[in-house]
Amino acid sequence: MIKYIIIPSINSHIYNVKLSFVATSNSHILKLPVWIPGSYMVREFSKDIVSIDTVQVSHKLVQLDKNTWEISNLMPDTDVNVIYNVYAYEFGIRTAFLDFTRGYFNNTSLCLYVDGKENLQHTITINELPKNWQIATALDKTSDNQYSADNYDMLIDCPVELGIFKRLEFAIKGVPIYFILSGTIIKSFDEKRFMSDVSAICQTEIDLFGGTPPFTNYTFILYLGGEIYTGLEHQNSTLLMAPYYSLPVGGQIDIGDDYLKLLGLISHEFFHTWNVKQIKPQVFNPYKLDSENYTKLLWWFEGITSYYDDLILRKSGLIDDARYLKLMTGNINNVYKYSGNKIQTLTNSSITAWTKYYRQDENSPNAIVSYYVKGALVGLCLDLIIRDRTKSKSLDDVVLGLYTKWQHDGFGILEDQLPELIKQYTGLDLSAEIHQFIDTCEELPLNYLLSKFGVNVQTINNQRNSDTGYVIKDTSELPTAKKFDFGCKLVKDAFGYRVINVYDNTLASNLGLAANDVIIAIDNIKLIDFDKQIALYTAGSEISLTLFRQEKLISVNFKLIEPNFDIRFLQIADTEKLSNWLK
Repeated sequence: MIKYIIIPSINSHIYNVKLSFVATSNSHILKLPVWIPGSYMVREFSKDIVSIDTVQVSHKLVQLDKNTWEISNLMPDTDVNVIYNVYAYEFGIRTAFLDFTRGYFNNTSLCLYVDGKENLQHTITINELPKNWQIATALDKTSDNQYSADNYDMLIDCPVELGIFKRLEFAIKGVPIYFILSGTIIKSFDEKRFMSDVSAICQTEIDLFGGTPPFTNYTFILYLGGEIYTGLEHQNSTLLMAPYYSLPVGGQIDIGDDYLKLLGLISHEFFHTWNVKQIKPQVFNPYKLDSENYTKLLWWFEGITSYYDDLILRKSGLIDDARYLKLMTGNINNVYKYSGNKIQTLTNSSITAWTKYYRQDENSPNAIVSYYVKGALVGLCLDLIIRDRTKSKSLDDVVLGLYTKWQHDGFGILEDQLPELIKQYTGLDLSAEIHQFIDTCEELPLNYLLSKFGVNVQTINNQRNSDTGYVIKDTSELPTAKKFDFGCKLVKDAFGYRVINVYDNTLASNLGLAANDVIIAIDNIKLIDFDKQIALYTAGSEISLTLFRQEKLISVNFKLIEPNFDIRFLQIADTEKLSNWLK
């Protein structure tokens, strides 16, 4: 058995950890993972180990590389104890955090593993918590403050939340599902509605995968704070972050955009319970924790999950057809209005996630495509092709077939095996289509496929890059007024607007605007509200732009041109065909 005792030192943001095990040789290797499964970037967790030493003075501890230590001078069958301190002040979901209000940690950040002993039982004991603090985790509870896992992989697949929080609970087919809410919980929070909506999502996904949950309990851990929506899947739990205002309030009839994003996030991470935590690439079976773990299948495991996260909201009755299509238009435009989709394939996007998607910079929209968003569009295309050609099957049959296969053999998906498996579950050979969708930058046949299901894809020219598209029944509903922009992403700054991204083939790129430029004036008038001030001009107007680049004040003269973005919108042409698809 491998044991960890964890003591939080809240004011110094330090977790004090004691690792104990029984030696089976004269020396052992200790390691800390460099990445956490589900988040494809090397994060170098060992950088946060402040100090490390042995308890027994006769034992010798030497660091071999960035995340590896050797402990020697051991006697077999005797106890080994190592103590170390981990600094934890990275607010998020992938590492560890601790202050006097709250703590959380993933065990990839805190728990060194003993090389060769990963399959032993592992326990963590959390001592000396502040008064009234609670513990939430999906690990098996063995006492008030002790938890166990069958092996190291299970240990690192269960995040831990510490603090004062609200615990909600419901059950599906007798299986308990817990929802932990921490952070800022609004007083008007509609708890009953929230539990009903989350239950509907969970029930729909469980039914999709055969009706029996692959867990004996499940724990959602949601921190409510600022403006970020993010989550990380685990085997029988997930760690989430969302704005505090995303919770539903009493008397709220419609699902607002913020609450809809939260439900979509919950749907996405829960779907991963099957699609990546059960069904997975064979190269992840097992994970390699001390280096990158490459697969070209992230477009499937994240993209298909992204296709279903919104679709599940429709299938569970939480949104209607039009609201679902509005979400789809956002995905379509977020792929096709940026030039990265013409440069990078989905296969390459998956392989380079470690260096490109997870390490985005100001040029990323011009150079990469998201395996989440375009992968979701590929999922849509595959679903519609299967439905159209078979008249009786859908992508549901494929994901259920993959899950059944995993239950039977526990073997992951080989890198080029998906066409063969799809043919097995649907009778269709889609190898040519899949090659086109993931190995080339050719435009997906969305217009053709959606038209078969009562939806037409149309285009509005010369719109702003921030537009996400429209869902209409009649073209008279389209906006007629054009809004100008520079072709760059701007955020409000203390002295004007800061440039975040500059998009290819736009006014901004032609002017040579660059990331971190701070635009402070238009025609020598202080820039206070970009939308209102730029709306005062017409195409062809001559304008002077004043900005700071680093410490230098620069003036640029130019003629205002129409935006260079084509925005897609969806027109509902046949409600019966649409309903037959989305029922």
